[in-house]
Amino acid sequence: MSVDLYQLTAPVFVHNLKNLSAILKKAAKSAKARGIEPAVLLNGRLAPDMFPLLRQVQIVTDNAKGCCSRLTGAEAPVFEDGDADFAQLNQRINDTIKFIKGLKKHQFPDNADDAIEMRVPIGVLHFNCEEYVKGWAFPNFYFHLTTAYNILRHNGIEIGKADFLGMVPGMTATGKIAKMMGLPQAKKKSKVSKKTKVARKGKNKTVKQAAKKTAIK
Repeated sequence: MSVDLYQLTAPVFVHNLKNLSAILKKAAKSAKARGIEPAVLLNGRLAPDMFPLLRQVQIVTDNAKGCCSRLTGAEAPVFEDGDADFAQLNQRINDTIKFIKGLKKHQFPDNADDAIEMRVPIGVLHFNCEEYVKGWAFPNFYFHLTTAYNILRHNGIEIGKADFLGMVPGMTATGKIAKMMGLPQAKKKSKVSKKTKVARKGKNKTVKQAAKKTAIK
């Protein structure tokens, strides 16, 4: 089955960037309510040799726009990395979403086996498009997205897995989890009468018998 590179990437990046934006808004609101300077959170990090929250978010957006730009050849917006507060980070996320949403399906390669290269300071990486997305772009994107989430959680921001996942497109649920996650209730399957079941069974038997006769001929 062929891989739809547009569907594989663009909607996924947009969905997760929106979730990140919502998480940052929660963090800003929490910091204000608790009398914490935003800079404390923005400069927070999980380990001394890791990037702070501010840089993690910047890299998340860079990965998303960079991947889509590399696949389509479209010029991605250039950010100066001068973000200094939550509002500026959210603007950066919004600008990234706007760029990705502006791309059309026909701009993405039809063949997932098409060659793609990525230049880094110490050399050039070579992939096909599918390998690049699944083996490089997505893991890097989620690494920095998860780290940003973990920095905020580590600093006491009341967020959870539901914030990270957001409203998963197309997903419905039944039971308590639907209410907990704010999901639409899945429609229960209508009961099939005994009479209908018998009729279907008879029809299937007839079809199988016909197929058997055809095979013998």
